[in-house]
Amino acid sequence: MQVLNINISSIFKVVARYFLVWMADAVSIGVTALLLPGVYFVRNTEFWFLNAFTVALVFALLNVLIRPLLIVLILPVNYVSLGLPTLALNAGLFYLIAALVDFFVIESFIAALIGILLLTTVNTLLGNVIHLSDDYSLFAAMMDKLSTLTRPKLLDTRDRGLVVVQIDGLSTDTLKRGVHRGKMPFVADMLNRRGYALKKWFCGLPSQTSAIQAGIFYGSKFDIPGFRWYSKEKGREITSSNSSDMFEIDMRLGENDRHLLKDGTCINTLIHGGARRKVLTLSVILEKDLRLRKGEMENFAIFSLHPYLYNRAILLLVWDFLVDRFQSFLDIVKQRTPRIKRNVRFSFLRAVGNSFLRESTTYFLMEDLVRGAPVVYVNYIGYDIVAHHAAPHSFDALSTLSGIDRQIRKISRTIAKRASRKYDLVLLSDHGQSKSVPFSWLFGQTVAEFIEDKLKTRSTQSAGNTAETSYLATLLREMGRVEIASAPTRLVRSRKTLERIHTRVWEEPTGREDRKGIIVCSSGNLAHVYFTESPGKVTIERLMTFFPTFLDLLVSHPGIGFVVTTNEEGEIFVMGKNGMRCLRSGEIEGEDPLPPYGDEKLLTREITLLCEYPHSGDVIINGCLLDDGSVVCFEDQIGTHGGAGGSQTEPFIIYPRRYHDHSIEIRNPEEMHRFLSSILNDKAAGTPTLERSEKP
Repeated sequence: MQVLNINISSIFKVVARYFLVWMADAVSIGVTALLLPGVYFVRNTEFWFLNAFTVALVFALLNVLIRPLLIVLILPVNYVSLGLPTLALNAGLFYLIAALVDFFVIESFIAALIGILLLTTVNTLLGNVIHLSDDYSLFAAMMDKLSTLTRPKLLDTRDRGLVVVQIDGLSTDTLKRGVHRGKMPFVADMLNRRGYALKKWFCGLPSQTSAIQAGIFYGSKFDIPGFRWYSKEKGREITSSNSSDMFEIDMRLGENDRHLLKDGTCINTLIHGGARRKVLTLSVILEKDLRLRKGEMENFAIFSLHPYLYNRAILLLVWDFLVDRFQSFLDIVKQRTPRIKRNVRFSFLRAVGNSFLRESTTYFLMEDLVRGAPVVYVNYIGYDIVAHHAAPHSFDALSTLSGIDRQIRKISRTIAKRASRKYDLVLLSDHGQSKSVPFSWLFGQTVAEFIEDKLKTRSTQSAGNTAETSYLATLLREMGRVEIASAPTRLVRSRKTLERIHTRVWEEPTGREDRKGIIVCSSGNLAHVYFTESPGKVTIERLMTFFPTFLDLLVSHPGIGFVVTTNEEGEIFVMGKNGMRCLRSGEIEGEDPLPPYGDEKLLTREITLLCEYPHSGDVIINGCLLDDGSVVCFEDQIGTHGGAGGSQTEPFIIYPRRYHDHSIEIRNPEEMHRFLSSILNDKAAGTPTLERSEKP
């Protein structure tokens, strides 16, 4: 009897949910008819407004009965034309309703096109208010079937898979703040009722994405000293926003056999970690053999066939752009300081990263869950982009967490209802962000300008592309890589238009060849200083010979917290204003400079490893920690990461409690690699073991 009650209850919930979907569609159509002059109902009865429910039902039937045939016909066109015909397809189905019922009028195809955009907007707003999900769409089931037909399932011996969701740049403290303020209700539910545990971990140095993803994916982040660094052998700058440089990282670290994502999928990442499918991945966007990327490119075609998702992603992009322009206006009116100029270009980058990439990324992930990929790693970048320009705890930054929380809810529901295998879901961040004040804002010059002024020698500071521009470039390259000679002229023009947009928005970094003198490569509040005309590492002895006052100038500067350098014997010195620490011997003279910036034992190990990298700077500097907890950073950011100080080295991980072990402490990305690998390889879903690293 109890089983019967459960079944009846489940049926009632599903029916009620579908009724809500039907009602939301009817209200959306009704609002569209009221707002748009060319679309209206014939008011020849007393209850004419109830006809909206009939129109909604007819539209749903058209999507279910006619769209499958259109999918077969339009898929090759979408594949070539980046999904642009989808708007015409949706408008055509909407226009067809007027021919089928005599109480609903659409005066022209243009009215139908505008109407479908307005309908999608209203439907999206209603869906967010009443928390509807695409899981209850009949068309979603059909798209799943199409996905399984176009994507052969991967054979794997493991019963369980692993889904890792990275929220870029979100510290443990900010996550808790967002949950407490109601920005992430589903994550709160995971922690309170769904059997998940929250743990803070130490991401190490540099506290930036390319190094940490390398450590998580390959179990090694060797010789990735920052977001950007300099190669004296190549005579150029290496940067994490350069696809060629990230490809070399994949090739170099991929020589080992510790690939976390082997046979799996990575989505919206800088490197691929050995994944079989690489979607929106920077390191592979220059791949010229389109046959190797055909499956990934078809993602865009299938995504664009959905009657709502593609339109909604575009509309959310426009909305997010307008929101950022308004928030930027408020910053000016309220005279907030410090304030970073948020120009139109940044607003566009934010909208792409926080809206379009968020929506499309979730769709691509859910498609892989339907296929049964053994491991999927996905990265949401919206919070990190906004926090850099608005501060980590700002309303602007925290507001992005609500959209990410909705994606996590969709992912969890897909795992429960539509996935081809059982999955463990893990949420984590690669690093945090610390509130910051730009060095140039405080002192009226960059670090490079300060060095040049004091030493009277040429000095330049790297100013390459940022992470958000690299993500945008990846999206545009992925969408624009297909060119088929037999394509219709209008479709070729569409591709070329997109390429022109790509060229204006972003250019592939050249590496800034043949720069001489002193070069400063900054990564947030961490900077590497290179003497380019001196081969190899420049030690203290050589430095004192040519620039005897250089270290004193850096250490005494109020914007610099500590300076790191080495001597001929290999001893590493961390010098602060009131003392010095020798990392290898452990000797401390005066006041230890490290404790204000975090656990000195962990920092000792990380700085030692950093100095041992072949391409670390001759001198490494870390921005000063201010009295209000902010750090001084060497880029134009009021939320930063890259070095030490504040929450930037304190990301989080949320994982199933059945894997909980109070003795486990994750102290670097390499240990995170081992922990995730143990979950992935644990077929019985028991408690994984974590191989411990040697303590410093």
